Amino acid sequence: MDNFNEVQASVRDMRAAATFADLAEVLAAATRSLQFDYFGLSQRASGQSGAAAPSERLVLANFPADWINQRRIVGRIADDPVLLASERSITPFVWSQLDRVVPLTGRHRSMIALARAAGVGDGYSVPIHVPGQISGLVSFVIAEGRAWPGDALPAAHYLACFAFEAARRLAMTDHAPAAAVNLTPSLTQRQLDCVALAARGKSDWVAGQLLGLSNGTVHKYLEAAKQRYGVSSRTELVVRALHDGHLSFADVLGNAAGDRRRAG
Repeated sequence: MDNFNEVQASVRDMRAAATFADLAEVLAAATRSLQFDYFGLSQRASGQSGAAAPSERLVLANFPADWINQRRIVGRIADDPVLLASERSITPFVWSQLDRVVPLTGRHRSMIALARAAGVGDGYSVPIHVPGQISGLVSFVIAEGRAWPGDALPAAHYLACFAFEAARRLAMTDHAPAAAVNLTPSLTQRQLDCVALAARGKSDWVAGQLLGLSNGTVHKYLEAAKQRYGVSSRTELVVRALHDGHLSFADVLGNAAGDRRRAG
C-alpha cells in the first residue's frame, strides 16, 4: 500500500468534513488503511496541564467500549502515561517506549495492564502543541496481539497532524463568529519554497544550495513561517501549509523542490 497516497485521499476527505462525526468516520477509515485498529484524538485549551480528563476540550476515539469505560474513571492526566508523555514531548513516541519519555509509576503500569485487558495493544502518539491556543495528541493503536505496522509511522505522523488541524478548525468555527476567525495566514513565495524543501526532508544547508540562499537565511524563512502559523515544529508547518492549499502533495512528494525557484 502506498501510505502517502492514502494520506492524501484522507486529507481531501478531512477538508470536506462538516462535523466531528464526519471527521471521526474519515479518521477511522484512514486508521484501518494504515493497518492500525483504533484511533484517539484529544484537544484541550493550552495551559491545562494536569487537568482532569473530563476537562479535555474535544475527544474523538473508537477504542473498545471496555477501555472507554475504564478511561472515564481515570483521574488526572498525571495518571495516564500517554497523556503525560504528550505533555512533556514535542516528538511522536511509541507506547512500548513510554519509559523513555516519562518515568512509569505503578499506577501507570496498572493502566497499561487494564488497556491490554480491554484489547488495547501498542500505540503511536503524535503530540501537537499550538502556542496560546490548544494542545493535545492523536494516537493510532493496534489491538492486543496484532502485528505492529512500523512502516506506516511516517504516514501516520502526517495523518495525525491533518486530523488535529481539521478538528481544530471545526472547533473554532463552532465557537467563534466566522468574521472573527482568520484561519489562513499568508506566506511569501520564498517561505513556501523553503517549506516545500523542508517537507521533503532537506536540511537548511541543502535547501540553501538549491535556492541560492545561505542556510541561515533558509532557517529564518522557516522560523518566520512557523511564527505566522503559530506552530512549534516543521511538520506542523508543512501540514498547515498543505491544509490551506499553499502547498500540494505534488510539491512535497515530487522530484527536487529546488527547481521551484520563483522570485520571493
